[in-house]
Amino acid sequence: MSKDQVLDRLMDAFRDKGYEGTSFSELSDATGLTKSSFYHYFPGGKEEMAEAVLAHLEQQLEAALFQPLRSAHAPTKKLSAMIDTIDAFYEGGRKACLLERMCTAANRSRFRRPLQKAFSVWMDAVELLCIEAGFSRLISRARAEDFVVRVEGALVVCAGTNDYSIFARTLKDLRRSVLAEES
Repeated sequence: MSKDQVLDRLMDAFRDKGYEGTSFSELSDATGLTKSSFYHYFPGGKEEMAEAVLAHLEQQLEAALFQPLRSAHAPTKKLSAMIDTIDAFYEGGRKACLLERMCTAANRSRFRRPLQKAFSVWMDAVELLCIEAGFSRLISRARAEDFVVRVEGALVVCAGTNDYSIFARTLKDLRRSVLAEES
């Protein structure tokens, strides 16, 4: 199994049960790796695994989400592509957000820097999209923050209610509202 495949499986395990909630044996079951193999890949143990998973997520988001936002397409087309990517990545709200799960870790300070970076890059990308669509920096930043808060909030509510239509409605509304003219 490639390291990327290992990281994908670890990501799913952390998304499912969080950092503290995922035991070493569950990580082993998820990847098929033995304890010695884990320490070959991740000599720093579970903490290094989580850091590697966050870095892996950052690479995935850069390629699938942020790079397309830098294309020459119209802002509405880029927004639609971003929302489609988010919908697919979270499987319509069925998969938890790794960032949220890591934020709720008891000792989340160990992951503060990569978490701050992930949220900042995401909000910056949406902000630039809004600026490109003709909104002021202030309005663009507010819409970017609102976008991320609503996506993350919808994922949390879906996880708590098992009602995935909430995620679908949130994305539908964001598709309509993020670049809408001010009233």
